Formats: sequence, structure tokens, C-alpha cells
Amino acid sequence: MSEREAGLRGADAPARSVIVPLAVVGALVVLGVVGWLTTPEFVTYRNFQSIVRAAALIGIVAVAMTLITIAGSFFSLSVSQTAAMSAISFAAFLSWGFPVWASLLAVILLASAVGFVQGGAVALGGNPIVVTLAVGAVIFGMVAWLTDNKTVRTGTDAAEWIGTSRPLEIPTQTWAFIVITVATGIVLTRTRFGREVILVGANRSAATTAGLRPGRIAVYVFLVSSLGAALAGIFTAAQFSQGRLDHFDGVDIDAIAAILVGGAAIQGGEGSAVRTAIGAVFIAALQNLMVLRGFSFGVRVFFVGLAILVSVSAFTLIRNRRRLA
Repeated sequence: MSEREAGLRGADAPARSVIVPLAVVGALVVLGVVGWLTTPEFVTYRNFQSIVRAAALIGIVAVAMTLITIAGSFFSLSVSQTAAMSAISFAAFLSWGFPVWASLLAVILLASAVGFVQGGAVALGGNPIVVTLAVGAVIFGMVAWLTDNKTVRTGTDAAEWIGTSRPLEIPTQTWAFIVITVATGIVLTRTRFGREVILVGANRSAATTAGLRPGRIAVYVFLVSSLGAALAGIFTAAQFSQGRLDHFDGVDIDAIAAILVGGAAIQGGEGSAVRTAIGAVFIAALQNLMVLRGFSFGVRVFFVGLAILVSVSAFTLIRNRRRLA
């Protein structure tokens, strides 16, 4: 088998197409049953709406970040800071009298610059974890300094519709989540760029031999991830008419959990936007159930970490067994 064939083998593995999706859906069903049996308010329509809204924000960030993982660059640990920066920036631009379209454009350009810097650093050989940790720290420190750790309010309701509208009784965030998931899935499975992302993550040497440029892919996937975080920030600022540094505390670990619970290979080359989306629903439902049960923040973090550990261990075992079969 050639290097190229070896790199592409994971794309057609049965574990990816059948076993992993069933496991992800099964975990979500089990969680729903546990919630139904232990916490009656968990299965109410109002609570379902809360889960869907939370899943949309986690999912937008996670699905956009999935490209980074599939490309073999692990994760971005700056998405929570990027989202907070975007929320605060959007609120600030509105408060300064900018029209909604100009505020949106400014935030998109700012987030694009953040993604470009991170992708460029990784393309030059920087470790993705170190690079994104550093960028996240820079963003947090800069925004905290500029805002003096204070809430920034929009001062207008001109953009409120972005965060509160419900076309066909479905929140705008959820529509965005669905569209982004479908679009990312199509890009990964139907376009040349998607195939390049998968090949670079599966076998970087084979990708380079085939004439691909892993550095260029790194720039693009980090750019997409930053834009996803920016979109989550915009929705939140529009919904609450304000931006705060702590709006997105923990969203990075939740997004990573959604990706891994969704069965993406941490070493790259394998993953799915739809599975990540289901993983985001699982994490949102898990967080919601723990809040209803009165669990402390530390306990909630423990169980999210446990979900990551179990999913990574289980899917690694599945993949290893399929390779040996």
C-alpha cells in the first residue's frame, strides 16, 4: 500500500461510517434516559429550548474547530477568548454608533486577523497548543486592559434581532448551527479543500508528496475556527445587548469535548461535522442536567473531562481493532 493510500484509508473505515456515529447517538440517548428518570424538569419543553440554545453556541464553535482537529493541528485553546473579544468588540462598535453591518464586518475582520496569525504561526512550525494558548492569553490581557474588566453594553437594540429572533419558532443561533454543520459537512466530503484537510491530517508526508501545502491548510482551518468563535460572540452580544470577558468561560473545553465525543481522531485525518454537532448536543445536555442537579462547577468540569476520557479511549480501541481486522 502506498503512502497516499495509507493516508486515505481512514476516510472509508467502517468504524467511521457506522460504529462511531451509532456510539455517539447511543450516548446521547442514554443521557436522555438518565435525565428523564432522575430529573423530571430535564424533559420539559422549556428546558429542551435551553439545551438547544446552549448546544447551538457550543456547536458553532466546535464544528468550526473540527477542521483544525481533522487537519492534524489538535485544537485551538483561544476560542473562548476570541468569542469574548468578538462579543465585546461588537457591543463596543454598536455603542460608538456604527451601523449593524459595519459592526459585523469589523468583528469578522478582527477575528480573521486572529485566525490568520495563529494559522501562520502553526504553518511556520509552531506547536498549535502553545500558539493558541499564547494568543488566548494576549487577547484576554488586551481586552481586560482596554475594558478595565467591565461589561461593554451596546446602548442600542438595533442588533437585538440577531440574538433573539426565532424564524419558524427556531432561534437564529440554532439556524446558524444547522447551516454551519451542513456546510462544513459538504466541504469535508464534497470539495477538494475538504479532501486536502483530511489527507494532511491523515498523512502529512503523503500530502506534501502529493503537492499539497500543509501550511496553507493550517492558515485556512484556524481562520475558520476563529470565525466560528466570532459568530458565537456576536450572537451572545446581540442576545444580551452586552459583551463580557466571562461570557465564554469553559466554552473551549466544551467545544473540544464535543469534537472528541463526536469521534474525531485527535491525531487527525478523521472526523465529521455532523458527529461533532451531535457531540455538542450531548455536552450541552450533560451540562444542563448537572446544573439542574445542583452540581458545582468543579463537578461539572470533572464529568465533562470524564466524557472526553471515555470517548477517546473507546474510539481509539474501535479504530485499533478495525485496523487489525
